[in-house]
Amino acid sequence: MRITNIVAAGLAVLGFTQACETDEDCSLNGICTRKPTKFFASKPKPGACRCDPGWFGDDCGRLDLAPAAPINGYNHTDVVDPTNFGAYGNASWGGQILQDPHDRKLFHLFASQFAHGCGLSGWRPSSYIMRAESRTGPQGPYHYAEAVTKPFRHNPSIIWSPADKKYLLYTIGADAPEAVKCQSLSNKQWPNNISVSSSDNIGGPWSPQKLILNSVDPQSTNPAPWPLWTRKNPTREIALAVEDMAIYQADKFDGEYKLKLTQKWNTTDYSPTWTEDSFLWRDKRGNWHGLVHWLIDLVEHDGQKYPRVGAHVFARELGGPWHFKLHEAYNSTVTFTDGSVRTLNRRERPKIFFSDDGELTPLYFTTGVTEMGQTGRSSTLIQPIGNKWKKFEKKLGF
Repeated sequence: MRITNIVAAGLAVLGFTQACETDEDCSLNGICTRKPTKFFASKPKPGACRCDPGWFGDDCGRLDLAPAAPINGYNHTDVVDPTNFGAYGNASWGGQILQDPHDRKLFHLFASQFAHGCGLSGWRPSSYIMRAESRTGPQGPYHYAEAVTKPFRHNPSIIWSPADKKYLLYTIGADAPEAVKCQSLSNKQWPNNISVSSSDNIGGPWSPQKLILNSVDPQSTNPAPWPLWTRKNPTREIALAVEDMAIYQADKFDGEYKLKLTQKWNTTDYSPTWTEDSFLWRDKRGNWHGLVHWLIDLVEHDGQKYPRVGAHVFARELGGPWHFKLHEAYNSTVTFTDGSVRTLNRRERPKIFFSDDGELTPLYFTTGVTEMGQTGRSSTLIQPIGNKWKKFEKKLGF
């Protein structure tokens, strides 16, 4: 054994792998607990990370995913429609959970669905945004309720704006003509423009999509909005993360979005820090976080898309500096409550459903997934996080 390995093993036994100096060492997902020494109160000893609920690991950088129910989320790829062009039923991709403000036992899922059975392999231009409902709890299963948009609209991200008292729905895409067959087109044929629409109610009606970022703008695809509103500062401003965790900001949701920063790490394709599919949020302490689809295995294993699929990035301030730790925040292996374990071929479009008690505890994790050997037959998986979700569901009577 090499000397360095012996030293590392010894440090692990002594617990020094958990040593921290600042909360950044805990990925801002916890607190670095440090105690003053007897003689040097101003120089406390290195401490250990105390992770917030929903996170674990030496640096609190990993999602604490609980076993998923065997039937969960939105999976209707077996739907048969003789008018379909393709064979993938109502395949979907990712999604975001919302709790109904008037009926707390009703949950909504906004997700991309692919028209005419075309599936994920024909996402551009067959994707449109649909809303599904669950009365059996936030884990689902969810059932189709309505089409929110027509094709081509993809990758929905929806937030409640307290300042506007509206739901804001961000998507990519552009209006497409009625399809006559399943096909896969490039972004040069159908651009990934970012648009926003709004509604007073989850069930609509929704305003027409307003273009806010053109696909020629830097990294302008895959929107991840978060309101800058706080009780102390009830502003209408919106932060918007896009591809490669570039950050835009606007004075209001339908205003001009100005580029605030691009990340300093290498964002080029096939680099070790190549990412997409940002999800942005601000925690209870005011720190900023992002989950991203991390393409590290595609880089290191010649196009393989699993199992390391997710990374966590974080910052004290929206304007940075942001930190990227090169280890997985989650992977594509899922444990189920029946004891089975499956490694998925793809697991992308990460989003979190948080508690609304002011703690912003992560409760459920949604992703778009495909099984091994599948390309078009995709679905939306929902997996609980930590154990706080149990109390949440029990309080609702599930």
